[in-house]
Amino acid sequence: MVYPFFRCVVLFFLLIIFPVSPADARMLEGRVVGVRDGDTIELLDAVRERHVIRLAHIDTPEKAQPYGGKAKQYVSSLIFGKAVRIEVTDRDRYGRLIGVVYIGGTNVNLQLVRQGYAWWYREYSRDVSYGRSELDAFERRSGLWADSRPVPPWEWRRKKRAAS
Repeated sequence: MVYPFFRCVVLFFLLIIFPVSPADARMLEGRVVGVRDGDTIELLDAVRERHVIRLAHIDTPEKAQPYGGKAKQYVSSLIFGKAVRIEVTDRDRYGRLIGVVYIGGTNVNLQLVRQGYAWWYREYSRDVSYGRSELDAFERRSGLWADSRPVPPWEWRRKKRAAS
């Protein structure tokens, strides 16, 4: 009888040390009212609350990078003005929700990688389906992979910070 009590005590302390925010583990539905760039959108939910969503598992070129504008255009063509579901996975240091965007049965995040408009963001994702899709896009020379030496956005940002 001590064992179940011990498990409850351990669970209680783990929840105190590592709290789970209800806002960070849910499905969110709404209409896309803004596309800031290839991997950040704005969503208006049913109660007219606006949410900024950073797409999980991926990183798209920055606006000033080659394919940055094309990535934004592609996301806009898929979801702007449309009803979507977001599987919220986390919150970033800027307060944005991080999530996977679905329109119908399509995973928009994965679609961006498949079409060559995004990199698999290995530093923050362990979902290898994104890696397989990136390799497929690379082999087909799709999107940004048509360039001979595409620069990942995290490297581009690092170089830009070092230069300033």
